[in-house]
Amino acid sequence: MREKIIRNFQIDTSDIKASGERRQFVIAGDKGAIFSLEIKSGNNYYNFQTNLFQTTETKLSNITMGTNSYMGQVKFPKVAAGAQYDIFLYAETNYNTKHAKYTEVRFNDGTIDINSSKGSNSNLLQKVIYQTLDVTLTLTSFAPNGTITGTIGTKAITTSRNKSTGKVAFEIDFDVASTRTLTINKQPTNQDVMAFVTPVVGSDPVNISGENIYPAVTAADKVVNGAVSSGTNVTMDDDFTGLWAVGDKITGNAAFDARTQETAVTVTAVNVGSNAKVFTMSEAIAIDDDETLSFSNRRNHRWPISSTSFDVSKITSGMQATKGVFFQTLPKVSEYLDQITVLEGQPGEYKVDRVKIPGLDTLNQKPVISRNASTKVATATVGSSTTPINITFDKQALLSMAGETIKVFSYGNSETKRLTGYDVQFSDLAIKLNEVKTITTSAVNNSTSIPIGQRAGIMDAISSVNGIGINTTTFGTDTINGAVSGATKIVMDANVANTMSVGDRVTGTGISDLKTVTVAALNPDGDNVKEFSVSEAVTISDGVTLSFSNEQKRPPIVVSGAGSVTGAGTIVLSSAQTLENGAELTFPKAGTTATISGNVKINKAGNENVTLRFDLEKLLTMH
Repeated sequence: MREKIIRNFQIDTSDIKASGERRQFVIAGDKGAIFSLEIKSGNNYYNFQTNLFQTTETKLSNITMGTNSYMGQVKFPKVAAGAQYDIFLYAETNYNTKHAKYTEVRFNDGTIDINSSKGSNSNLLQKVIYQTLDVTLTLTSFAPNGTITGTIGTKAITTSRNKSTGKVAFEIDFDVASTRTLTINKQPTNQDVMAFVTPVVGSDPVNISGENIYPAVTAADKVVNGAVSSGTNVTMDDDFTGLWAVGDKITGNAAFDARTQETAVTVTAVNVGSNAKVFTMSEAIAIDDDETLSFSNRRNHRWPISSTSFDVSKITSGMQATKGVFFQTLPKVSEYLDQITVLEGQPGEYKVDRVKIPGLDTLNQKPVISRNASTKVATATVGSSTTPINITFDKQALLSMAGETIKVFSYGNSETKRLTGYDVQFSDLAIKLNEVKTITTSAVNNSTSIPIGQRAGIMDAISSVNGIGINTTTFGTDTINGAVSGATKIVMDANVANTMSVGDRVTGTGISDLKTVTVAALNPDGDNVKEFSVSEAVTISDGVTLSFSNEQKRPPIVVSGAGSVTGAGTIVLSSAQTLENGAELTFPKAGTTATISGNVKINKAGNENVTLRFDLEKLLTMH
């Protein structure tokens, strides 16, 4: 009798969401083929009749295919922890049935991919499906240079791994201290969203041939307190804080100065014996009492990095890293290139690479795929703590970066997808400042000086003023500093930005009421903030007061009295006002709270919890 063949077994082997799923399976083969199917989760067995898992062994036994295929379904339950489902399809050889010829598929790390492999060389064909918990996408904000500080809000969105969501509305607040004020630089786009990866830096930097790892003296001429004739401990007049650190090169006498770069005598310990004035040097050097020593921080371009949960080989040249305390300025991942000029200054001059180091060097390592025993999440990583890879920055980092977890980032949706596996879309993005409100603390009669109850969040030369009683017709007045004769450029006593805007009508003695003379430009030559130009030539005497108005009834702005202060006080406006005591005033254009809002759609979630951050330094300035 001719053997019957089971040719294929089809079931969706992607991760099951935590809430559970029903999945159909199809067994294809010859009519009359006989099989058995068993599904296990730990020590529990799937009952195809009750659609539940049970401790008693059970399976589909000795099923005869009446056609060329058999269809069924499995109901996977809701779980509170990761789960693994092992599926065993048996070709019943006692009934003249076998599997199709085995075709093997392997992962990039060389291990067998049983779900992609087909057929079997025995009576058993095996598949495995994992059930993973939901993941959370968190939206927040960040200042990579640390120039903006405050309280950062978040928005968390939970979904299943590799699944999608509809549009989700979000708002993220950012608050600064009451003595600080925020202004908006621009409205946000998806190119302002940062995706971080967080590699761990190895314990020792990697020296590059020819690199000056001690580029500058950072503490000069520090006095030794007591001669050192033997041993390696040195006592100083000063304590080490902010002056020298482990790894610093020591110079100051002939013995020290004879050593350079890799051979330098260095600081190996500070605060020795809990004495902040005592440090240890890398070898014994004789030092006289009252001799002066200088110290140079060690800095390196190239470092080993690793990660247990992320493929650090995804880091590419051009990505940025946060400055932290390790870099002097914001660094980028970058190639290191040291060239020699041949025939310099002569015809045929050319350059030769002396040292060329890539921004990221995987050292020919292949990805290693592993699955967390608890969460059942699979990750592919390059660069473990025992086999790190090397990263190179365009700026040198302090030795103190060794062992730290750093942030390396890129911007935009495509980079987010590449780095995190999350395919996201942002829409309707906007940033706005809180509306600063306060009241007058006494009546004002035709004066620019306005007493108010609270000045926090109001910014000089930025904030405008609205409220009942505010005169918005006259935008400002100021006095001419120097006569004008048949010219278009006029110099005033004060910064023109505080009293006028382009398009404002200009009136005053010397300008006919029959003419409409307007402001053409502020600081037209870029060299004098007190100068402006008008739409036509005018002749005006020195000391004349000019008024600036606008048909759009632009509100006055705060000239002085509010910058970086809190509490009650008097502010000065760009135009005189008459106001009642207790009048409520609103001050747009500046504030202490910024809110980023919009919608986000997750087209496909990644494998892990991820945080995306709006770059605050692109969007805001803190004053």
